Amino acid sequence: MDIDNNYAFPLTPALSNAEIEANYWKCLYTSSEEKMLQYWVFLPKRVKPAEVVPTYLEEVGMTNLGRYFSNDAQPYMEVWAACEHIEWEINPADWLFNKLKLMGEKVLQQRLIKHPSGFGEFADVLTLKVHSSGDKVISRFTVQKDYNPKKGGGNYFLIKAACAARDYAALADSIYLTVTNWDLLHRSNLGLAELLETFSISNKNSSGFKIPGSWKAKPIAKNRLLIEHTFDGINYGVINLYFYSKDTLFTEQDVFNLATKRFKDPQAGITLITDSLSSIPNDFNPLFGENMSTCQGDILSLEEKIEGFYQCYIFSLGKAWCYAELVGKKRNHRDYHFEANKRCLEIILSTFHIA
Repeated sequence: MDIDNNYAFPLTPALSNAEIEANYWKCLYTSSEEKMLQYWVFLPKRVKPAEVVPTYLEEVGMTNLGRYFSNDAQPYMEVWAACEHIEWEINPADWLFNKLKLMGEKVLQQRLIKHPSGFGEFADVLTLKVHSSGDKVISRFTVQKDYNPKKGGGNYFLIKAACAARDYAALADSIYLTVTNWDLLHRSNLGLAELLETFSISNKNSSGFKIPGSWKAKPIAKNRLLIEHTFDGINYGVINLYFYSKDTLFTEQDVFNLATKRFKDPQAGITLITDSLSSIPNDFNPLFGENMSTCQGDILSLEEKIEGFYQCYIFSLGKAWCYAELVGKKRNHRDYHFEANKRCLEIILSTFHIA
C-alpha cells in the first residue's frame, strides 16, 4: 500500500518480556458505570490518564471512553479509546474504515484479521492525518466488538495510539505494543451483535445457510431466494440467490448475463453499471471450490432518483451455479446499512451448506 515515508508497521514486539514489564503498566479502565464498556490496556509508564469520563463526541458519532498522553521531555504520545453502539451485526473492520474516512485519516498500512470463530473481520491500521496547520500525525488503530446485553446489537470499540510523524520512528514499537495489548474486562458470551438464524433451502434435508436475526429470507421462485433488510416498509438491502443448472449455462459470464438481464428491461427504469467479472480466491467456503467470480457497480433508478451499491458473487455448487447478488445503500457516515448488507452476504456465503 502507498506509504509516504515508509513508516514502519511492526507486527512483533521489539522488547523482551522483562523489558515490557519494566517499561509498561496495565491500565484498568473502570470509570464507566457500564461494566460492558470497561477495558484494560498496556501503556508506557510515562503515558498517564487525562480524560476518563465517558463523553459523546457528536462529530464522530462515538463515545470517548479514555484519553491518555505523555507529559515529559520525550516525544509526545497519545492514546485514545472510544466506542459506538450499533444495532446490527457488521465487521469491526468495516466500522473502523468508515470512521477513518469520516475523521480524515489516510490509510498507509493495514492488516485484516478474520476471527477464527466466524465473528467477522477485524483490522489493525496505520494512518496519516495532515492537520490544517500542516502538522502530520501518524496513528495506529485496532478494534474490538462485543454483544450489548442491555440494548441488543453490538458495542464496537477502537483504540488509537498516535504521535507526530517526525517522532514515529522512535515510538513505532510503543504504539504497536499499546494497540495490540488491550481487551474488555467484562466480555459477554456472544461474539456477534445479533443472533444468527438458520434458513433451510430444502424440505428433504438440512441444506441452508444462516442470517442475522434482523434479516428475513423467503423463496420467490423455484430457483430464487430473497433475503431482505426491511424496516417500517422501507428496504435498506436485498440479497438475491439464484440457482442455475450447468446443463444450460456453461460459464460464470453466462450466469451473469442471464441473472442481470432483468436490469436491461427498459420498462424497469433501472440501469446497472458494473466492472467486468474477475476471478478471486474463494475465502468464504470450501464448498464453492478454489475460485469464484465477482464484480461491483452502481444501480441507478432515474425515476426514483436513487443510486445504490451492487455486488455479485458467482460460484459452483456441484452440478449447479449460484449467483449471489447484493443491492443496497452506498457507504456513508449517517448509518451502517452498507456495512450490515455486506456482512449479511458474507455470513450467508460462509455458512452455506449442502446436506
